[in-house]
Amino acid sequence: MARDYDIIVIGSGAAGLAAAVSAADAGASVLVVEGEKQVGGSSRLSGGHFYAAGTSVQKEAGVEDTADAMFEHYMTLNQWLVDPAVVRRYCDLSASTLEWAKELGVKYPVEGLYRSGVGSVPRGHTPVGDGEEVVNVLEGHRSHNGVDLVLNSRVTGLVTNDEGRVTGIRIGEDEASCGAVIIATGGFGNNPEMIEKYLPQASAGGDWNWYIGADGARGDGLTLGESVGGVIDGHDRALILASPGFSRDLEVLLPGWLVMLNEQGRRFCDETAPYIVIAGLLNKQGGHAYAVFDEPTRVAAKRTPMFQAYWVNEVLEQKADEGRILRADTLAELAAMAGINAEGMEGTIERYNRDVDAGEDAAFLKQAEMSKIQTPPFYAVEIRPAMLCWTGTGLRIDADTCVLSKAERPIRGLYAAGETVGNLHGDRYVGGGGSYGPCLVFGKLAGENAAKYAQELND
Repeated sequence: MARDYDIIVIGSGAAGLAAAVSAADAGASVLVVEGEKQVGGSSRLSGGHFYAAGTSVQKEAGVEDTADAMFEHYMTLNQWLVDPAVVRRYCDLSASTLEWAKELGVKYPVEGLYRSGVGSVPRGHTPVGDGEEVVNVLEGHRSHNGVDLVLNSRVTGLVTNDEGRVTGIRIGEDEASCGAVIIATGGFGNNPEMIEKYLPQASAGGDWNWYIGADGARGDGLTLGESVGGVIDGHDRALILASPGFSRDLEVLLPGWLVMLNEQGRRFCDETAPYIVIAGLLNKQGGHAYAVFDEPTRVAAKRTPMFQAYWVNEVLEQKADEGRILRADTLAELAAMAGINAEGMEGTIERYNRDVDAGEDAAFLKQAEMSKIQTPPFYAVEIRPAMLCWTGTGLRIDADTCVLSKAERPIRGLYAAGETVGNLHGDRYVGGGGSYGPCLVFGKLAGENAAKYAQELND
């Protein structure tokens, strides 16, 4: 029976476009269906960094790294609470996929290589033009390869045959047939019902929560996969960043001059710790903490390239005048206002001030320039995990990107890649590029494997 396409890709972010390009390169006829009016999804809004090991960029920088070392770090960071086979495939293919992207035209300069996350090895690869340029390069090859594209068309269902094999898609009353479908619809950051169901940790942010991704991230891939027997994995996993909640600005770090205290009045971390761990630490403190500093420190808080939106003297003064920041003439009064144990706060601040005089953070080894807390008025800014970057819950796949059923068997004709996948990411984000990299790796792999499967149907 004739079919409309060999492969239909749902979603046109980095994963979907990578899948389309690789499938077309393998000789398949391909259709990309996008629910929004523009290609790219959240990938277009991202920095586009690629977390990879053993790349030519690392070698040029004199960095020795291997997929084995990347795998060990990834698994240890997540206490082995992720799927080893899927993680292993990502690590093994990260370098070759980055080289593939370079051959297509994405530029990863050596000066853009950096230590991403909490690892000691620089694995973050920064593309010229950020995620938007990566999308543009892939979209250019999609068009050049003759891959068809339909925009503003939200897929409402998958079509299966009597044997349960996925044979096409449905958009309203219209259907298109194919040999295989690749789901690459992204996450569900713009679906409040799914956030409530799959991401309970987001409740700590309350009404401060906001999502930085694309409007089309509604979790369609999860719904479509489940409708044909796919399994959801990775419950309550996401990247959520800390915020004082003043505005919706993506400022992800905290300045070294503040001290962050829990309800017992104790510090619980180096306040300049990587953004990938701060939200988890806040959740361990009941979902919030207070950043404390004094008046001279506030006055000295000037704008820098890193701090523009929140941690600036006039912004802090304005928010205190509005009552958004607590302000008091004594630490005891400040503690009462914030619901912090006053004795704990007093002892912690005394110790911290001694450390500032000594030039060393003896408790948490913070390397940033510290500032004493001794001159009123004193300030306390509530911090919550509030900025949702991506969601880690999604469809369970095997290492070949096949969507798995409850019986742990591949659903024939159905593949998934990108943020739609739920068994790659753990409780801790591996670092910058740790979501965009897998979009390219598994998107490319899904395209190759789906094209091979579709060809076998013809044989």
